[in-house]
Amino acid sequence: MNLVKWLRKNNMKVMAVVVVIIMIGFTIGPALRYLGQRRTGQQEIIAYFADNREITNYDLVAAHRELEILRLLHADIMLKSLSIPLLRMPDLRGFLLSELLFAEQRTSPLIINRIKQLITTSQYSISDKQINDIYRRTMPSNIYWLLLKKEAQLAGVKTPNENAGRVLSMVIPQLFNGETYSRVIGTIIDQQGVPEKEILTTFSKLMAVLEYAKMICAAEDFTSSQIMHTLGRDEETINAEFVKFDSALFAETQDEPTEEELIEHFEKYRNFFESDVNEQNPYGFGYKLPNRVQLEYVAVKLDDVSAIVTEPTQQELEEYYEKNREQFTATVPSDPNDPNSTPIEQTKTYAEVADTISEQLLQNKIISKATEVLDEAGKLIEAGLQNSDTEPANLTTDQLKQLVGDYQTTAEQLSNRYNIKVYAGQTGLLSAADMRKDEYLGKLYLRSRRYSPMGLTRIVFAVEQLQVSELGPFDVPKPRLYENIGPFIDTAGQIMLLARVTKAAKASVPENISQTFNKDTIRLHEKQLQQTENIYSIKEKVADDLKKLLAMDTTKKKAEEFIDLAATDDWENAVDKFNALYGQQDKQDITEPNISDTIKVQKSFVLQNLTNLRRTSSMTLEGLVMQSRGNPMVQPLINEAKKEIRFIDQLYSLIPQDSNTTDNKPLILESKPNTSYYCIKNISVKRLDLEQYETIKAMRAYRENFIQSQNMAPVHFAPENILKRMKFRPLGQDKESADANNPAEAQG
Repeated sequence: MNLVKWLRKNNMKVMAVVVVIIMIGFTIGPALRYLGQRRTGQQEIIAYFADNREITNYDLVAAHRELEILRLLHADIMLKSLSIPLLRMPDLRGFLLSELLFAEQRTSPLIINRIKQLITTSQYSISDKQINDIYRRTMPSNIYWLLLKKEAQLAGVKTPNENAGRVLSMVIPQLFNGETYSRVIGTIIDQQGVPEKEILTTFSKLMAVLEYAKMICAAEDFTSSQIMHTLGRDEETINAEFVKFDSALFAETQDEPTEEELIEHFEKYRNFFESDVNEQNPYGFGYKLPNRVQLEYVAVKLDDVSAIVTEPTQQELEEYYEKNREQFTATVPSDPNDPNSTPIEQTKTYAEVADTISEQLLQNKIISKATEVLDEAGKLIEAGLQNSDTEPANLTTDQLKQLVGDYQTTAEQLSNRYNIKVYAGQTGLLSAADMRKDEYLGKLYLRSRRYSPMGLTRIVFAVEQLQVSELGPFDVPKPRLYENIGPFIDTAGQIMLLARVTKAAKASVPENISQTFNKDTIRLHEKQLQQTENIYSIKEKVADDLKKLLAMDTTKKKAEEFIDLAATDDWENAVDKFNALYGQQDKQDITEPNISDTIKVQKSFVLQNLTNLRRTSSMTLEGLVMQSRGNPMVQPLINEAKKEIRFIDQLYSLIPQDSNTTDNKPLILESKPNTSYYCIKNISVKRLDLEQYETIKAMRAYRENFIQSQNMAPVHFAPENILKRMKFRPLGQDKESADANNPAEAQG
């Protein structure tokens, strides 16, 4: 065929081939030049660590590849499954190392909550902030991996590849549902194009990093005398039978303090927080104002909402049962006639669970409707933000205050729209302790699919003006003044609420004794709505405390009088006579629910018998104090724990060290933190004998060392601590060089 004719006939095909060739030329040429540049750029220094040791682009790419190999080996799962022999407790060191290296794509609120629950139940001295800091990385994971493995290497910690191979042979079947070592390693070799030796070397580096962490976090060994002292203190128990004489019972009979006496008492304790018991403040008086917030709220009662929702239909009940049959099982004997036969799981019939399903679906509908009402409230309140040219996050507090809607007006609109009572109001300035004691505020928690469940108090005290609470990466963002938060629901399922902080006051010393402020909480009852403001007066508080202090002498005399009476009469009879003479009849309101028509009287004096009282260990108290950092709700519990520790220590001080009881009975004990005297009838100690000591000392020492090592884990693996102790110093770079720090782009 003529060439010209052939070209004419196939001109489209020829053009296509030419275009492809041109495209290949344009693509391959620059790519080859780029690869050549990358080869020469791999040795470019991008940072230094330790004593001017270099980190290059190649080091980062290699570290990223090693992390990918470890991911394919399921090293993240393996680290989380590590436990401590004998104690059978998860090893926090492995858990935190896993989160540091592999959590960028898999972190979840469930994991963080699991870690924090482990800390609480194990009484570790670790704060929420320390755990949250693990997720506040300023560098990609491969930087931390590179520094950790170099740190172990510089310390001379190394694991042979043979050991790594043996460990992998044991754990791979568990991590890969019974798959063999050869099959899993072969798959990784095929996928990554790396030899088996490199896989083993990478895993051995991980083992070295973990081993070095164990060495660094290990506590010093306890001496025999330390163990004996700790066990003797923590394992002993004390029994005490006594009658408490509270000075508050006799304070009302005291003369009213003069103005000078009130001011003198106020000045002496104005710089202390209430219940802050110490050597300078043995009674725990205190008038320093704690951190406080003022809230506005829109709330609905779920009982009211139930009136505007329809009960679930029969079809809805049956559909729910069919979709969720696995929820309705019971363990029953395989042979109905033999209760001792092998138990089996059996699904309950629809008839058996219909009522339960109906209640559950109805409650879901009520909560859904209440959420709808409060979501509508949020939209109405924030409607003004839609017309602003500035992003809400960039608005100042004053701008936000002017743009957001009024809670009271919004509540009235919603009451008319939904035909239910929607409440709105404003609290006074409340402390975390005030909220904890309130009927509702202390029980409200965030109901959200986006964030972890968290109490209202914990959230509102995280406002920028206070920064008392610690919020983590999966918690609600720190609230701003006049910013809606919620909706919240209380643990009893009675109310739901939308709130915002309108004022925040940092802890401060009162200006003077005459200072007062509003301490109103949520008002949702007609009786509460009709009440006047709940005004707190520092002067009245000072007067009450001073009268209790002045009544201590009278209280002591009454305690001595009781002892004399009990010596000539039965203790129970003496208690009855004192209740008749000096007892205050605290009558309860018979209009309250669950109170019988007979007015109940609480006795002022009671013969109490407390058995097996233990001292709170220093480690337990230390853990509670550490865990309270970032949680304002815990501090009142710590104060109460310290008072209890002092009281129990006082009881122990009454008994000689070489005895289990005292012959000097009955006796009177003064407790200044409780502003009380105790008439003690009997007291005895059950001491730890030598046989018991020998039995438990080894395990106790092992556990103490373990807890101390766990406490150090978040310190060792804190991202900022790793950078500081390894003296990591990135170079000043332009954007192109800085992008090389990103493992994904470097890999690309």
